[in-house]
Amino acid sequence: MHSPNPAILTRLRFTLLVLFIFFLLHSVLALQAEAKAGPQLASDDEIDFPEQLGEIVYQTQTAAASRIYIIANGHRSAINGANAVKTLQAQVETFRIGEWLINQNRIEMLLPEGFFGEMGSTSAIDANKNLFDGQRLQDALADTSHFVNAELLLHKNYGIGLEQVENRKLYHDVRDRLSSSLKPGAKILLLNRELTYLQKLRTASMLQSAPAVIETAYQQGRIAAPNAMLTIGLSHLEDIISFLEAGEIGMTGLHTTSIAFPPQNTELELLKKQVGVTVIVPRILISHGFEVKKRT
Repeated sequence: MHSPNPAILTRLRFTLLVLFIFFLLHSVLALQAEAKAGPQLASDDEIDFPEQLGEIVYQTQTAAASRIYIIANGHRSAINGANAVKTLQAQVETFRIGEWLINQNRIEMLLPEGFFGEMGSTSAIDANKNLFDGQRLQDALADTSHFVNAELLLHKNYGIGLEQVENRKLYHDVRDRLSSSLKPGAKILLLNRELTYLQKLRTASMLQSAPAVIETAYQQGRIAAPNAMLTIGLSHLEDIISFLEAGEIGMTGLHTTSIAFPPQNTELELLKKQVGVTVIVPRILISHGFEVKKRT
């Protein structure tokens, strides 16, 4: 029996070492690529959202039995009810997003910012029936002879129930400071500091209220699944996403000459109750400089 040729053994060892290094590098590069790509959405959370309506800018990763779709919106002026430049188109796209969610995900509850009381579900109209073509929808939302918005039209035309998540006192505190800031001699800097705090607290309050409102409606049999839409002004979105990413309501206190606003540090109910969150921004608001990066 002949001993292996030392030269052949050396070449074999070298070849095996090269192959080992190659596979090691390949594995490392694959892991790096996966890390850069970020975690993938679970299949249960993926939605084929139409790009022409807007973008999903934030979505929690885990599959959840309950989900809330937060839709950024453009509102008429809180002072005089006038439409801003982007308001009408934002309302049109909010209606279409809501319409799509009703058709695709069978959402039966809508939680609008600035809404008080309750407007229960009505007999649902055929979800596949297009009640408004583009011009009719624009005309309906442009009508300033009476108060109308995307949420009320969704209720009227699809029977979706409207529920309150607003804190009435916080809502009126914000309106009072907005009105005061327009008066001659107003202490603008002071009012702006108070307004910033109160708006953030109001945003937090709506987020904290939503899970219980959804769960109550579901337990009472008013909705078939514990899911809902929440429509809210675009200006609230930075705070919403900050709260979601932190997993808590964290706010620094504010002290003025007239009042002390306490700090806030509370666990986020949406995460505590394991409610999935999808945040959608209408196309018109994305195209006008919305700066929050898409996060999933």
